[in-house]
Amino acid sequence: MEEKKQMKKLLLIMMTVAMVLVGCGTEAQPEKKEGEKAAQEQTTGFPVTVKDALDEDIVIENQPEKIISLIPSNTEVVYALENGDAIVGVTDFDNYPEEAMSKEKIGGMEINIEKMISLKPDLVLAHESTADSTKAGLQQLKDAGIDVVVVNDAQSFDGVYESIEMIGKAIGEPQKAAELVGNMKNSFAELKKQAESIKPDQQKSVFVEVSPAPEIYTAGKNTFINEMLELIGAKNAAGDMEGWAKVDQEAIVERNPDVVVTTYGYYTENAVELVLGRQGWENVKAVKGKQVFDVHSDLVTRSGPRLAEGAEELAKAIYPDVFK
Repeated sequence: MEEKKQMKKLLLIMMTVAMVLVGCGTEAQPEKKEGEKAAQEQTTGFPVTVKDALDEDIVIENQPEKIISLIPSNTEVVYALENGDAIVGVTDFDNYPEEAMSKEKIGGMEINIEKMISLKPDLVLAHESTADSTKAGLQQLKDAGIDVVVVNDAQSFDGVYESIEMIGKAIGEPQKAAELVGNMKNSFAELKKQAESIKPDQQKSVFVEVSPAPEIYTAGKNTFINEMLELIGAKNAAGDMEGWAKVDQEAIVERNPDVVVTTYGYYTENAVELVLGRQGWENVKAVKGKQVFDVHSDLVTRSGPRLAEGAEELAKAIYPDVFK
C-alpha cells in the first residue's frame, strides 16, 4: 500500500513539472515571435517611411505585393527594378516593356478610382505632374487604406535619380535602385568622355521638335533633352527658351540649326519627310544638308531608366562619326 502511495506521489510531481514546463513554453513563445518579426523587418527593410513629392511622409508597413502605376515612367522604373510582376494596373499610355501592355488599364487622362480600388493594391505610384488634377481621387484611395506615393516630376538627370530611389525605397528595392542609378551615371559618363573629341568650333546647333506643325514644341533649358545635348557636345538651338516651349516656324528658320531632330515618328508618319518638305525651310542648314532625324519620344522625354539609351540615340544621330 505504501508503495502505491509513493508511486502516486511521484506521478503527481511529474505532472506538476510537465505543466510548469508547458506553461513556461507558452510564455516564451510570444518572445520568439517578436524576435522573428524583428528579424523579418531587418531583412525586408519594412516598415519604411517615404517622403514623396508633396513633402508628405508615407509609412509603408509591408513590402507591396500589388502595385498600380499612374504614369508610364513609374511603370518602367518598377520593371527595371525587377518588380513588374507586382504591377496589377497601369494607364492606357503604358507601352513599355511589352508585358506592361497586358496589365489591367485604369484609365488615361482620367483615372477610374473604383476600378483601382477593386484591384486591391497595396501601393499606388502617382505623379507630381497630375497630383492636382487627381487630388480628390488620390484621397479616395488613401481613405480606402491604400498607400499613395506621389513621385516627383523629374526634369533633369538628378531628378530621375531621385524618382528611381523613391520608388525603390517604396517597393523594397533600394539596393537595385542604387545599382540602376549607378549604371545610368556610368552610361552618361561614357558618352561625355566620347564627346570630349568634339572641339567647340565643331559643335552642331540642334533643334529638337517634340511635336509637329502646326503647333511646334521644342525642348529648352531645364529639360532632359537640353541636358543630353550638352552632354554629347551639341548646342541646343532653343537653349534660351524655358522648359517645353511652343515656337513658331519663322523663329526656327531664323535660328538656322545644323540638325533637326523629331521625336514623334512613332505616331506621325513620315516625320522626317514632313520637315524636309516644309515651305520656307529650303535654306535651313539641316534641310539643305538633309540632317533631319527621328528619335523615339519615349527615350528622350520619359523620366525613366531609358534616358541613357535616349542620349546615346541622340548622339548617334547628330555625330555618327563620333558615337559609333
